[in-house]
Amino acid sequence: MGTSYETGRGSRAPARIFGRLAALLVLGACASPLPPTGGPPDQTPPAVVDTDPPAGAVNVRAEKIEITFSEYVDQGSFARAFSLTPDFERLPEFSWHGKRVEVLFPEPLRENTTYILTLDNNLRDLHGVALREPITFAFSTGPEINRGRLAGRVLEPWRGDGAPGLDVYAFPAPDEAAPDSLPERPAYRTQTGADGRFLFEYMSEEPFFVIALRDRNRNRRPDVSEAFAVPPRPVLRPDTTAAAGDDRRWLVTLRDTIPPELRQVRARSSRRLALRFSEAVRLARTDTAGWVLRDSLTGARPAVRAVYMIPEDPRQVLVLTDSLAARTHTIRVAAVVDSSGNAVRGGEMRFTPVAEADTFRLRFRGFDPDTLVAPPDGIPLPPMLRPAVRFNQPADSARFRAVVAVRDTTGRPHAFTRDTEDGVTYRLSLAPWPGTPFDVSVDGRALTGADTVFTRRYRRMGPDELGELSGYVTADDTTGTLVVELYEAESEARTPIRTARPDATGFFVFRELPGGGQYRLRAFVDRNGNGRWDGGFLLPYTPAEPIGWGGDLPPVRARWETVADDTLRVR
Repeated sequence: MGTSYETGRGSRAPARIFGRLAALLVLGACASPLPPTGGPPDQTPPAVVDTDPPAGAVNVRAEKIEITFSEYVDQGSFARAFSLTPDFERLPEFSWHGKRVEVLFPEPLRENTTYILTLDNNLRDLHGVALREPITFAFSTGPEINRGRLAGRVLEPWRGDGAPGLDVYAFPAPDEAAPDSLPERPAYRTQTGADGRFLFEYMSEEPFFVIALRDRNRNRRPDVSEAFAVPPRPVLRPDTTAAAGDDRRWLVTLRDTIPPELRQVRARSSRRLALRFSEAVRLARTDTAGWVLRDSLTGARPAVRAVYMIPEDPRQVLVLTDSLAARTHTIRVAAVVDSSGNAVRGGEMRFTPVAEADTFRLRFRGFDPDTLVAPPDGIPLPPMLRPAVRFNQPADSARFRAVVAVRDTTGRPHAFTRDTEDGVTYRLSLAPWPGTPFDVSVDGRALTGADTVFTRRYRRMGPDELGELSGYVTADDTTGTLVVELYEAESEARTPIRTARPDATGFFVFRELPGGGQYRLRAFVDRNGNGRWDGGFLLPYTPAEPIGWGGDLPPVRARWETVADDTLRVR
């Protein structure tokens, strides 16, 4: 059977479809498949210059569609980028003829149906230049083409930047509610562009459940390890307006429910074990409660003396024990979690110690904060920061106080307390803090015998060096508590350095900030009261907590209250 269709009489395809195709033709006419020898590198993505049937055709009777490009394209990338909705039970076949590809339908087209062909950002030319925005066009096997449009934008939650390259799927929601489970296939598919925006066109005007996925395995389903974005409302309905809901926002999140696994136990000595995990972990506690060693032959339970981590290797936990016989033992892990707080699964493993004596010695690794050139009057410490000393392994309290000292500039010692999150980096607290600069010293002679005392001078920043940052925040949503978060402007950290709760008028203030510091703000409505932003869930449907980001802020001025010019809006 040949191809037949109408593009003129009886066609209701809008003129803009043909205008777009004409623009593509012009682009194609200017493109060459290969750049001239010695010329500038190719930076122009491939363009569609012709299709048969053409965009906007109605009453189509066809067994294939032909697509002609402005240049040679990578055939593998075309297969990844291509989708036709509604799709077929079997994949179509592709037949290439230079810059033209024939897409052979594996089954007849449905009657009175609008078909949408999409080439997403995976499409590349032979030089690896990819599409910047998806290419979409439609044709119909009936006398009309659907006109529904639905737009939105997918944002990353930390700065509010657009999230490019995510697949966006629209699933039918005939009950006008979010589904309990997703249908086998989405009804429509598109992809976010460079700024995170997406646009569905040619949709039927019925309700849909729309999600965004970092769909790495291309199965069009949300998998546990894939980032996703929940729709702002459970049901969205396309319409024929130009904007079609362009202000709607999806926020990317990742629900990490997979606990880390203990993968390997390796004995470094008769008293030291290195435990390797499936992902980065942290110690929920640095005490040894819950850790269990057992001699498989005798049933004896040697003591676990200390657990610690080296910051450079976040997948490894080190364990200090009593001396172990070189025969099979088991170890049970406690208080090891991943960044989402999931406790280790399968935290018991058999291993065989080695007979070598433990020769590791306590060594000093450095101060924090530190500078290459320390100011003569000391490294300034804002009120939120405490000095720290770091070792290569845990130091018990007696050993620690034998090598670490805090003295003011007169040499008078000051009492301090210490705490640690990883077992080797110890933050120091002084009560009261000296009103003058003070020295933190580590006596290398008591560690390695070297005639060295390591010293850093610090000073607490005074009121004349500190300022305030204030502003107002507002939110339409009143179902939770407003939280304002403060981040360093250039930091990629995902943990705020300070948080504030605004008053009833929406006013918030961060006090005792170093003068000259630059910051950024984020605010959200804490609906569940856990003190952190939550991105919602797909199934069962739970919307993301409303969020907002502050604009550019001036540097904080010492002795001044720096006021954010714009109200921080959460929506």
